[in-house]
Amino acid sequence: MKLTFSFLIVVIVFTNGISSQWIEQQSGVTTSLNAVYATVNSSNSAWICGDNGVVLRTTNSGTNWINVSGNLPVIYNFTSIIETGNQNVLITGRNSGGSSLVYRSTNGGLNWVLVFSQDLVQYYGFVNQGFLLLIGSPLNGRWQIWRSTNFGTNWDSTGLRLFQSGNETGFINSVWSVDNMIWVGTNNSRIYSSPSGGVTWNTQSILPETESRTVVFSFILTDAIGYGLTGGTNVLKSSNSGSNWLQVVTPGSGFITAAACGHGMSASYWYTKGNKIYAGANADNFSYQYTSPSGNYKHMHAQITGNSNVWAVRDNGGISKYTGEIGIQIISNEVPESYSLYQNYPNPFNPTTKITFAISELHLPLKGGDKEGVLLRIYDALGREVTTLINQQLTPGTYQTEWNASNYPSGLYFYTLTSGDFTETKKMILLK
Repeated sequence: MKLTFSFLIVVIVFTNGISSQWIEQQSGVTTSLNAVYATVNSSNSAWICGDNGVVLRTTNSGTNWINVSGNLPVIYNFTSIIETGNQNVLITGRNSGGSSLVYRSTNGGLNWVLVFSQDLVQYYGFVNQGFLLLIGSPLNGRWQIWRSTNFGTNWDSTGLRLFQSGNETGFINSVWSVDNMIWVGTNNSRIYSSPSGGVTWNTQSILPETESRTVVFSFILTDAIGYGLTGGTNVLKSSNSGSNWLQVVTPGSGFITAAACGHGMSASYWYTKGNKIYAGANADNFSYQYTSPSGNYKHMHAQITGNSNVWAVRDNGGISKYTGEIGIQIISNEVPESYSLYQNYPNPFNPTTKITFAISELHLPLKGGDKEGVLLRIYDALGREVTTLINQQLTPGTYQTEWNASNYPSGLYFYTLTSGDFTETKKMILLK
C-alpha cells in the first residue's frame, strides 16, 4: 500500500531546545465539546461535556474516553462541568427553549438528576471553594449567582449580589477560582473579583481591552505572586491577582477561545485562538505550540496536582492532550552537508525509541512574527497524524529526540521530518 502524505505550512517558533508534545485522543463523538475538567484528586481522571447531551469521562489519562451521557436528554447543550470528589459531578447547559439547567451525578455519570433550572439565563460556570457557586448572565439588572453547600443538591442566592453595569454580560467558562478568590470575565472592560465567596465584589479594569473571554490564575496565590491571564482579541497579564492588567505581545490572530495554566511560581500558561495553541511562562513570552488536525478549540483545562496533563477540546469532537516537554539532545554542532533522517533505534521498540536527524540550514523568521523551522511528526499506518514531536526553529547540527508510545497500540508507524523544502519519511514498528 502506498501512503501519500500532504503537509500544510506550519508556523514554528524557537523554544530553547525543548519541544512540547500534544497528542490527539479519540472522543467517539463528532458533536461540539464545550468544556473539559481535569480532576483535582486524580492525575488520571478528567471530564468533558458538549452539545447534544454529551458527557465523557476518562480514568486513564484519556487513553479511553467513556460516554457517560446516560439518561441526559439530547436537546441540551452542556457548556460547563466540575467534579467535587467522590464521583460527584455537575454539568450546566441550555435546551432549545432557552432554559438553563444543572444536572448532577453521584455515581460517576451512570445516572443524572436535574437539580436546578432557570429561564432567560446563560450559566457561565462553577467554582468550588468548599461550597459550590454557579455564576450566570445578568437578569433584571443583577448577575445570577447561586450557592450550594450540599454538593449541588440545593441552590440559594441569599446574600449574593452583583449588580449589572449597563448592558454588560459575560462568557461561558469565564469563571475562575483559586484559594479564596473568584474572578468573572465580562464584555465591559472589567473583571469582577470576590475574596468572600461571592458576597462582596471588586472591579478590576482591563482597559483598553473590552472583553475578558477567559480568566485563569496559577495555583499559588499570594500578594507577591498571583499570576493570571485574560483577554479577548489581546492577551492581558496580571502579576498581582488582577489588581492591574497589562497587555503582552502574543502571536496568533482572532479571539482567545480558551486558556489554562499550571501551578507554582513558574507556571506554564496556554491559550487558544481558532485551531492553534500557544504557550508561555507566567502568562508571558508566548509562542506557537500546536495546530489541531481539524476543528477549532472551545475550552482547555490543566491538572493542578503536579501532573503535566492539559486537555483542550474542539467544536468537532476533537480532544488534544499535552503530555509535557520533550528534550532534544544535540549530538553535534558541526554543520551537516545535507539534511538527513536516520532510522529510529531500537526498531521494533516498546514503548520508547530514539530518532536522530541532521539539519544543514537555518530557516529564518517569516514576515509577521511567525517562524518556520523543523517539523517532526508521527503518523499511523493509515496516514493519520498521531503526534508532533518537534515543531520549532533549530540551528544547523545533528539532533536526537525520543518518542514514548506507551499510549498507542502496536503497529506500523511513520515519522516524517520537514524543514524548508526537505521532507523525508521512514517507518518503524511498535511491538507490545
